[in-house]
Amino acid sequence: MSTRTSTASSPRAAFDPSGTIEGALTAARGLVASGARSLQIFAAVGNGWDASAFDPAFADLGAPCFGGIFPSVLFGGRSFERGTAIVGHAVAGQIEVLRFDALEADVSRLEALEAASTLFVYFDATGASGELVTALYESLGTGRAWIGGGAGALDFVRRPVVITPSGLEAGVAVVAGFADPARLGVAHGWEAIGEPLQVTASEGNDLTELQWRAAFDVYREAVEAHSGKRFADHEFFSLAKVYPLLLDRLGGEGVVRDPLEALPGGALRCAGDIPPHTTVRIATGTPEGMLRAAVEAREQASSGGVPEAGVAVTIDCISRALVLGDRHVEELAALEVPGLPQVGALTLGEVASSRKHFLQLHNKTTVLALLG
Repeated sequence: MSTRTSTASSPRAAFDPSGTIEGALTAARGLVASGARSLQIFAAVGNGWDASAFDPAFADLGAPCFGGIFPSVLFGGRSFERGTAIVGHAVAGQIEVLRFDALEADVSRLEALEAASTLFVYFDATGASGELVTALYESLGTGRAWIGGGAGALDFVRRPVVITPSGLEAGVAVVAGFADPARLGVAHGWEAIGEPLQVTASEGNDLTELQWRAAFDVYREAVEAHSGKRFADHEFFSLAKVYPLLLDRLGGEGVVRDPLEALPGGALRCAGDIPPHTTVRIATGTPEGMLRAAVEAREQASSGGVPEAGVAVTIDCISRALVLGDRHVEELAALEVPGLPQVGALTLGEVASSRKHFLQLHNKTTVLALLG
């Protein structure tokens, strides 16, 4: 186990490379012994954890836990498909659990988080993430920093992947609020290659029509013309991973949506909701553009100064890693802040905002939060 500590009033970080519950528990106990009163846990899918083993092991830890199980975890400038990264918070914070099948009832409990300046949210990526983010925004609005992302595996099979104070759960989101503000950077580096397209029909994550035509037909024509390749000759995502959609947003670089598959009938299923009557642009990018975006995110987060002690939490989209391949380590290096341990995860969708921007669900985006 590798542990790096800071002052007693600042967050601390620890990493267990074994991927075992016993190893994670040892790291967690070390943080609690050093003064942590709540624990933010990033565990890798490759650990193979299940609730029957995790829940009793962490039940009597003495500090509430929140977080999730993700495709990979981040620590010290590297990505791990097995292992556990933990942030020990010096205060307990306020932690609430929301059920996707009871959002309307559960969201009322978020009133307890009204005083929080920083909110972490981790959610089951198989749930209705767009509805969740809308509920969070309508309940608590802007004026605070939001950081988080989707938990789960790339197969998108529902299983217990969200870490709550009660243990591992499926079909839920966990929200943790803290009084201390976080310094946030958000960037993606994808650029539009065509004119705006009107979303003339959509339902949740399914984009049905663009410009009154089947969405996949419009998307296919643009991608094939730009790439010189045909979807008929390639697996869908091998082309789509470098041609996301950009939801137009005033004053920003747009919010990315990953097309995941073409559905019978011509709809596109995306990793996030596509609101009807909005406009989107087909986009593309290069490794160099993505790396510049990582630098931009670090500069945004550190523009107001860097905490003398604390932790840098990185929430990076798994599809960025899939596109960058061996160069993903360069992105993690670009996000590193000297003097602060880097902790985080590769997620299935990212949640981010700041005091100046709306709360959004993102894809293919990197988020950096400096905690002090």
